[in-house]
Amino acid sequence: MLSMDDIKYIKRLYESEGISIREIMRRTGYHYETVKKYLDMEDFNEPLHPPKDSTSLLDPLKPVIDQWLLDDLKAPRKQRHTAKRVFERLLAEYPQMLEVKLRTVQYYVSQKKKKLFQTQQKAYLPLYHPPGEAQIDFGHFSYINNSGEMTDALKLTMSFPFSNHSYCQIFGGENQQCLLQGLKNIFEYMGKVPYRIVFDNLSSAVAHMGKGHNRVLTEGFKRFMAHYKFEAAFCNGAAGWEKGNVENKVGYERRNMFVPVPTILDFSQFNQELFEVCNKDAKRNHYVKNVTIEALFQEDQAQMLPLNEVPYEVFLMEPRKADNYAKVTFDNNLYSSSPKYAQENVYVKASSDKVWILNQSYEIIMEHKRLYGNGLQSMKWLPYIDLMSKRPGAMKYTTFYQELPDNWQKYLGKQNTEGKRKGLTSLYTMLQKHDMRTAESALAFAISNGVNDADSILAAYRSLTSQVQQLQPMQLKANVLSMPSFATNNARYDDLFRLEVCSL
Repeated sequence: MLSMDDIKYIKRLYESEGISIREIMRRTGYHYETVKKYLDMEDFNEPLHPPKDSTSLLDPLKPVIDQWLLDDLKAPRKQRHTAKRVFERLLAEYPQMLEVKLRTVQYYVSQKKKKLFQTQQKAYLPLYHPPGEAQIDFGHFSYINNSGEMTDALKLTMSFPFSNHSYCQIFGGENQQCLLQGLKNIFEYMGKVPYRIVFDNLSSAVAHMGKGHNRVLTEGFKRFMAHYKFEAAFCNGAAGWEKGNVENKVGYERRNMFVPVPTILDFSQFNQELFEVCNKDAKRNHYVKNVTIEALFQEDQAQMLPLNEVPYEVFLMEPRKADNYAKVTFDNNLYSSSPKYAQENVYVKASSDKVWILNQSYEIIMEHKRLYGNGLQSMKWLPYIDLMSKRPGAMKYTTFYQELPDNWQKYLGKQNTEGKRKGLTSLYTMLQKHDMRTAESALAFAISNGVNDADSILAAYRSLTSQVQQLQPMQLKANVLSMPSFATNNARYDDLFRLEVCSL
């Protein structure tokens, strides 16, 4: 597959400059089938290929070839090595080491030259704001989480300067997955893609800043751009005023859509609600044009690109090695996997809000909510509890036992082997549907009612988590009528018995 720079170059020549396929073939040196393949390509999702350890007979001579090609950078363009000339020199100077044919040398030289002569993308800031353009920026805000704590998060805002419309989405951070997922959410909601988007120099998009407007972009961002076909323009360093519209929108949204401080329990649901809030805000008049923002935005959308029908999956994939406890470090946080993967090579697949631990065949071992912070830990207990329930005698000496909540440690510590096994089996049952805090509450509830066997703990758990309404003891009103009491007197029965005896 060609590099994303080469693909973008081919598409720009054909789609933006109207260059014929024959002329593109002449300029790039690629065959007709190659050029046609990438002009027709719509799906730019990154393919996953399991790693392969392969060696080449050319490996001993690659340093020599690399040096010749590096030296060519200082030579006139017409006096540089072709792949054929490299092969001829190797044949003359290293006949004993050369064990490959011309084709192998041609392939390696082609790949090496692409890296050495990779063209830098150029982007230019527009001097005015025609319909169909957008600007992007992140901003901070605070919210109350499901624990009632005030927490900081990030808001991605896309504004449209022509109409002054905007959409925003919230995330836990501002990494590449958050940026691309936010853009994707907005694209899919509109059913359109702005043909040009102005960014500042986010590290999630820009790997390196060159001179002027030259930028070396990250591979993930280039792949995303190619998939949705928009052009990216970048501000000068420390020049945020060059995208003043979105800078103002970030503050406007925070003051009008996040006051009072919202309670957010689910980011995905809140993001859907934000689209409606932004559309409602667009019903007001434009600050200059004396027409509604909503009406102007229709002109924006008319100039935008159609949405690629092929879905794009936003994620990061990185290899990792699990530690002795089968935990994996990612972004300075720990994620559990499964005991059998201790000291094994695994993969971390991360989206903006989830982290999956995968095995070498890309099968999911464990799924976590993505953590934002440092030194945090996401622990999924099920695989560890299942293992401990099968070997309860060794449980007390494991690290996972020490990490259990205090009330469960004390409870299990007092049980015999069979009691430990049953207790762990009950805990496993609870964790299949609820978290450890629920299991703690169930144990505390059972003990407070004077029972501590495994079946009673499960009964307490079901009582706490069931939807059946708990019946309260009947409370009698103070004005209930009191019934008179009757004293029992058996003397009459005695008299009756005496009369009966006398008659006989």
